[in-house]
Amino acid sequence: MEIRVGFIGLGNMGLPMAKNILKAGFPLSAYNRTKEKAAPLLERGGKWAASPAELAAQCDILVSMVANDDALNEIVDGPSGILRSSKMPSIHISMSTVSPDLSTSLEKKHQEKGIAFLAAPVTGRPERAQEGALWIFLAGDPKAKKTASPILEAMSTKVFDLGERPSQASLFKLCNNFMILGLIENFSEAATMLEKGGISTTTASEIWGSSLFDAIAFHSYVPMICKRNFADGGFALNLGLKDMRLLQACADRAQVPMPVLSELHEKLLASMNLGREKYDWSAIALLTRELAGLKP
Repeated sequence: MEIRVGFIGLGNMGLPMAKNILKAGFPLSAYNRTKEKAAPLLERGGKWAASPAELAAQCDILVSMVANDDALNEIVDGPSGILRSSKMPSIHISMSTVSPDLSTSLEKKHQEKGIAFLAAPVTGRPERAQEGALWIFLAGDPKAKKTASPILEAMSTKVFDLGERPSQASLFKLCNNFMILGLIENFSEAATMLEKGGISTTTASEIWGSSLFDAIAFHSYVPMICKRNFADGGFALNLGLKDMRLLQACADRAQVPMPVLSELHEKLLASMNLGREKYDWSAIALLTRELAGLKP
């Protein structure tokens, strides 16, 4: 039977993800706060829904990719949310980066309506989303995961199974982002030291990028840091701050000391105060330069 897919959230990541689902041959309907962003999907044969509830009535599997806990709560349990629909999908795949507590709460609410809830946050920048080359961290009901696998495969090169509790995927994604931000900060500090010693950041990136740190995350972020081209980045600094706050709450509850996390949080917060909230989160490198007496 043909699987009808609904997609909510057509931002920098969501739109290319939805395009890849449509490209894979699945009938697709979409909802976004601004209809204009759905134009590339509608031009390719996608359909429009006027609300999350209306979208839920049109699909078998619903995928959401929204900015934060509040946005996910609104599309699920708001006045025109998914759970208010007269007809509901069998599976909701939440691909947003949200708190583990919210994933647990939403799993329960979905179960009460007979809907399987899967947490499937992704890692990879917008260019990888366009290529259908994301990595997905998946957790939830085993049967639902199997049913949803063709949809997930249309957006990714690898799906990592993290168990049956959606909260596990949400926690892993927060830790994953912490690791990426740590790489950004470490390179920023080392490159600033080298620059003051007469060695260019470009030289440093070429050496490390072809030896110790020949990894996608390194090659994605380091060119932006070297060129100081943060305005065109794909992951806004304010979203990075949101993720580090969520992880800090998890660390406090679990009584896990994370001093590096605290330092990264402070760098993000200071950068926000300097008006850089819409820059890519790798713009924390500017603050490192400024503290070292270099021009930002």
